[in-house]
Amino acid sequence: MKPNPAPVLKAVHALGAEAAACVLVGNSLSDIEAVRAAGTAAIGYANKRWEVNAFDSADIVVTSMGEIAEALSPVSPVSPDRD
Repeated sequence: MKPNPAPVLKAVHALGAEAAACVLVGNSLSDIEAVRAAGTAAIGYANKRWEVNAFDSADIVVTSMGEIAEALSPVSPVSPDRD
């Protein structure tokens, strides 16, 4: 049960990924606590605007699904090295 990091780590392992390369979107404080314990990045989804301050331990807090997509998008495209 949350905030146990085991389910998060099981998902990371199933993906063949490293925890530091993953991000979890959570809509509860126990989600964010589990993510922190697992060592992954955390996006707090405050689906009620008055909850924004409750997610202060998340890396970023969003209030809409659109903001989640924006938060997951790279800031700028990575260009391959053209030596």
